[in-house]
Amino acid sequence: MTISHQNDPSAPDMLGRRIGLVLGPVLALAVQGVAPSDGLSAEAWWVVSLAVLMVVWWVTEAIPIALTSLLPLAILPVVGAASVSEAAAPYADPIIFLFIGGFMLAAAVERWRLHERIALAIASFAGGRPIPLVGCFMLASAVISMWISNTATMLMLAPIALGAARTLSSDGRPDLSLGGALLLGVAHAATIGGVATPVGSPTNLIAIGFFERTGEPMAFTEWMGRAIPLVLTLLPIAWLAVCIPLFRNRRVTSTAIVGVVRDALSQLGPISKPEFRIGVIFGLVALAWMFRVQLLNAWPPLARLSDASIAVIGALLLFFIPSGQQAGEKLIDWRRALRIPWGIALLFGGGLSLAAAIEATGLAQWIGTWIVSLDGLSTFGLIAVLVLTTILVSELASNVATLTSMLPVVTAIAQATGTPLQTLAFPVAIAASFAFMLPIATAPNAIAFSSGVVTLRRMLFVGFALNVAAATLIMAVLVS
Repeated sequence: MTISHQNDPSAPDMLGRRIGLVLGPVLALAVQGVAPSDGLSAEAWWVVSLAVLMVVWWVTEAIPIALTSLLPLAILPVVGAASVSEAAAPYADPIIFLFIGGFMLAAAVERWRLHERIALAIASFAGGRPIPLVGCFMLASAVISMWISNTATMLMLAPIALGAARTLSSDGRPDLSLGGALLLGVAHAATIGGVATPVGSPTNLIAIGFFERTGEPMAFTEWMGRAIPLVLTLLPIAWLAVCIPLFRNRRVTSTAIVGVVRDALSQLGPISKPEFRIGVIFGLVALAWMFRVQLLNAWPPLARLSDASIAVIGALLLFFIPSGQQAGEKLIDWRRALRIPWGIALLFGGGLSLAAAIEATGLAQWIGTWIVSLDGLSTFGLIAVLVLTTILVSELASNVATLTSMLPVVTAIAQATGTPLQTLAFPVAIAASFAFMLPIATAPNAIAFSSGVVTLRRMLFVGFALNVAAATLIMAVLVS
């Protein structure tokens, strides 16, 4: 599967990048042309300009997002909003190492094609029926995305789903009804499943780290206990939404789908030694994440064991355990490890550094006080406003950037109203992942759109319905 126009300077989005390259600094300087509001320091007002610049460049990708994420290091010390050490500290946050370890585990799973076996095993239950097939692929996507990033999940499953759709056409082109349902289904299921565990999405990790730093830690199982009911409710709604064309088009039935799954499983053959070994490591890491607080930390020698430590230990084991196929070959080597998206660490660090500056300069407190000053807003109303704002902003900006910018604001609101932080912040953390409408909203959306079987109109229609459903369910399930 190819990504249309990726890294192509002649692509239509090049104009948008050039506009963003100029628009970001212009807007940032325009902010400085306006006197700051009462109660805001000059340093806080410079942080506003920095946030504007970073958001514009993140949205337009005027420069690589990893480079945009380095701006706090360059600008915050100059404007006096933070020292170099203070600006740099978030780039070494444990959350970053947790995600790096998770990416290495995912790379090993992908190398030995264990993800394909899991997905195909689940899909085989569907037989030749298109609608159950979409459901099976979505279930596989959601389950895998609980433990590795939704982007990696989408990249793993999209070629398999596209191959199933391609067999339904005599000319080798994917059937649009089924192909669109499969690609959108896998993308949205990866997004939805990603909120079920703390390690399923970077925004979850950021929220967990934020809770720990504010003295209200949330255990791995506590997160799952609150998020899984939402996932189990929203996933069937997404399944029905993406399958609407299949309900109208009953002609899309073929035993060829059975052949695709059967042939793919046959090509994989019996489970190999590397698959078994990486499966064991992956399972042990998942269990350690799940039971760290209740069991592992209760043992004095492991009292300070963290999720980041578990991820790094699991990743290190990959470099020592033999694959069992060739002499001297390990489950992963550094050459393959270099392929993981290291730039994501800078993205996290930049977002966290910006969030820290928003909080340290008093900007978050000012925004929170302003929101609280609005008359007639109950706690439920505040959460509704925060959730809707987060979802809308996430459609255009990175969900990581959105959440890291929102959390200090939520903290200020919680302090001003006396509301428990998690009551406000947890729904916002979940909402940051739920952007379904636009190709630029999430990487899974972009991958689905690039396949050529998902039209923008269809993505907007399904995405709008899911945005409404997600906001409604967050308020119904998470807010008591």
